[in-house]
Formats: sequence, structure tokens, C-alpha cells
Amino acid sequence: MEKEKSSVDVLKDIAKRADWEFNKVEKTLNTRYGHRERNVIIRNYNIKDSYFISAQSTNFDKYRIYSGIFFPVSGYDNYKLLIRKRHSIDKLSFRKNKLRFKIGNSSFDSKVHIETNNDIETHKLLSSSKIQLEIIEYLNIADCLYVGFNEINPGFNKELEGKKFLSVFMSLSWMLDKKLIDKTFNLGDHLRSKLVKF
Repeated sequence: MEKEKSSVDVLKDIAKRADWEFNKVEKTLNTRYGHRERNVIIRNYNIKDSYFISAQSTNFDKYRIYSGIFFPVSGYDNYKLLIRKRHSIDKLSFRKNKLRFKIGNSSFDSKVHIETNNDIETHKLLSSSKIQLEIIEYLNIADCLYVGFNEINPGFNKELEGKKFLSVFMSLSWMLDKKLIDKTFNLGDHLRSKLVKF
């Protein structure tokens, strides 16, 4: 009977078939309990300065497991953004709902929840109706998908240390589907092209 492939093996196969550069780092922290950290970095050189990162740590925060596309960006050190699909629970608090950030397009605002510390930059980034539609379609593919800015800043190797990132990612799981990974690369690249400072 053939052994079931691990998540790392699945990503390695995807990278090999797509001719992407594949690197993994696995660190055992506690052999007795099987605690270990796993990090995979894939470089798709067709999308400039992009990193496909999948990470699993022993931390107990909300991003102990994540997977997605990360673009290092300079000039936005203090900018924070998190976009996710809007849930029914978001509509329960009338006050919070009234005060939440909105772009001004009701078909977009009714489907996404946005947290940001800079309304002007967020309006610039999301002003295109094409980008708005692309974000809605992307977030509807699966649960726990996000668009973020300085939300996760991976720094587990020297190449990534100390940088700030635009990210399109999944939490609580790894992306193991090539079509989803491709869509994530494309959305991230389109959002990056909207940024003024590079």
C-alpha cells in the first residue's frame, strides 16, 4: 500500500511540475511529544519578488498554521490591512457594523469585512471595481482566506527577516491545490501593482 503524501511532499510535487524553486526547513522542538516547526518557501520567478510560504509553528496564535503568497513591500511600514469574507456574526452588532470601514460600493462592502489603520491607502488599493470583484471571487473559494498588509511578516530565514509584506493567504491550513495557489499568485500580483510606492 502506497504511503500517503505529506503536505510538504504535495507542495514539492506542485513546485517540481511548475518548475518553481522549492525549499523546506523542518525543526524538531520536542521529540517526546512530536512538536516541530515546518516551513516551506516556493519561488515562482514568473511573478517578481514573490514568495509562496507555508508555515506551521508550535505557537498558539491564530496564525500558527498558514499558507499563501507574500510580497515584500517598502514604504508602508505602519500600514495595516486585513480583508476577509463577511460572516453573519459581523452583522449582529449594529454599532460595529455602522462604524466599520467601507469602500463605498455596497455590493463589495456587504460581502467583505475590512480592518485598516489608513482609510486613504485602503481606498487607493481597492478603488478598482475589477480588483473588488477579484477579491470577492477569491474569498468565496474556501474558508479562512485573507488579504493582508503587515498582518503576517514571516522572518524565519535571512532573506525575509525584518521585511513588511502584502499577503494573500489561508490560515489554519496549507494550500495544497495548484489552481488555488495560481489564483493566489494572480490576486497578490494585481494588488501589488496598485501600490504607489515600491
